[in-house]
Amino acid sequence: MTTPNAFPDPEPGLDALVRAQLEAEAGKANVRSMADRVLARLAADAPARPRRGRPWSRVAALAGAAALAATVLVALFVSSGPRDAVASPADVVQAARDSAAGNDTRCYRVTLELPAPARELFPLLALDSGTRTLCTRGAQFVVEPGFGGRGAWGRDGTGRVWVAPTPEAAAAFSEAELPPGLRNAVKIHALELPPVLNEVLIDFDLTWAEPPTPTADAHAVTATRRGEPPLLGIAGAELVIEKNTNVIRSLTVRRKALFNGTTTLTFALLSSVARADTVFTPEGHINPGAPVYDRSQPVLRRQAMRWTDMKPPQER
Repeated sequence: MTTPNAFPDPEPGLDALVRAQLEAEAGKANVRSMADRVLARLAADAPARPRRGRPWSRVAALAGAAALAATVLVALFVSSGPRDAVASPADVVQAARDSAAGNDTRCYRVTLELPAPARELFPLLALDSGTRTLCTRGAQFVVEPGFGGRGAWGRDGTGRVWVAPTPEAAAAFSEAELPPGLRNAVKIHALELPPVLNEVLIDFDLTWAEPPTPTADAHAVTATRRGEPPLLGIAGAELVIEKNTNVIRSLTVRRKALFNGTTTLTFALLSSVARADTVFTPEGHINPGAPVYDRSQPVLRRQAMRWTDMKPPQER
């Protein structure tokens, strides 16, 4: 009498299912040769009939076959589709932050939307209505043209904030003595990307968004702050980040202003251009030998600024 098989053969069709999955994904992943090898091994390892008295060897064979089939499916999943499909918005922003940590010079076209109530908080920026160029290198930056469409202004490698409205002279301020109007302008324009992106990663909810101009080579991320931002703090942002380089192609930053208003500053990446080190200093925007007035010459510095509301508090 034949002993009943305690471990019946599995339902037929495992190989067929795996092969069907392979053929369905063939256009997305080039794993045909690997799949053929795995299927050949499945066929070779599967016993024709169970051996009497060794039921557990049959179990092991079935388990091995299932594991190999799972390997095929996992390989198909990992190999199919673009690699960035498994990235999250936070992964993309973190990669952009790491890319911005160097000392590369990047220039952006800057546009500012300033609501009427915010003009009191930003008297200097209220003079600017056109498009400007902002170039950054680490903590250094330069804005051209400057306030009121004249000259340039920025921050150099020593942390000195300077304004050069004409080629004849410039004014320079340390961080501690910045007048309020100039301090607010620095707060708005200082595009020091690593700290900004760190803040976005910690305090914001990040979601995918459609780029303003949809492209296949860029990610678009929307950042929404959790909770109420402080005055001049970032309330929200939109980032478009190149996939291959992790460079920020465009950045729109909305900051809280007075009376629940919002200032919107948009940075659009310009073609990479070489910029001399002196472009980030006042000396690079005035005539050779022209003076740069600091706190040791307060009257002349005040004259160079040409705006009475730009006087440092101790000089008023």
